Amino acid sequence: MVTGPLSTLLLGCGGASPPPIEQPEPARSEEPSLTAEPTSDAAQGAEAREADAEPGAAAPAPPRRDDSVPDDYALMHGDCVDLGKRLTVLTRSEQVAALSAKLTAEQRGETEKKIDAVAATLGEQYAQSCEQNVGKSVDPRSLKCAFDARTVKAFEACLNAPPPSK
Repeated sequence: MVTGPLSTLLLGCGGASPPPIEQPEPARSEEPSLTAEPTSDAAQGAEAREADAEPGAAAPAPPRRDDSVPDDYALMHGDCVDLGKRLTVLTRSEQVAALSAKLTAEQRGETEKKIDAVAATLGEQYAQSCEQNVGKSVDPRSLKCAFDARTVKAFEACLNAPPPSK
C-alpha cells in the first residue's frame, strides 16, 4: 500500500512538472525564434566579427601604444611618487641581501627596521627632488627602464642616461 501512494505521488509530480515546462517552451521558443533567431544570428555574426576583430586589433595595439608615446613625454607627479617607491624597494632589497648570515634573528630584525627607515627616506627624498622636474620632457623609455631595474645602480643609470639621438 505504501508503494501505491509513493508511486502516485512521484508520478503526480513527474507528470505535473513536464507539461508546464514542455508546453510553454515550444510555444515561446517557436514565436521568438521566428523573430529572434535572425536577430540572434545577426548578433552572433556581429559578435563573431568583433571576436575576429579583437585579436587582430589586440596584436597591433602594443606597437601603436609604443609608437604613440611622444618623445617629449612630460614627467608627472605620479611618476615621481612611483619612482620613489621603486627606489625604496630596490634599496631595501639590496641592503637586506647584504646582511651577514651571522646575525641573530633579533639583530637581523632590528637591522631590517633601520634599513626600512633609511630606504623609505631615500625614496621620499628622490620623489621630492623629482617633483622639481614635473612638467619637463623626459624619455619614456628611461622611465620604463627605471621601473624595470633590478638594482639601484641600474635604476640610476636609466634615469641619468643621455637622451637617445635621432
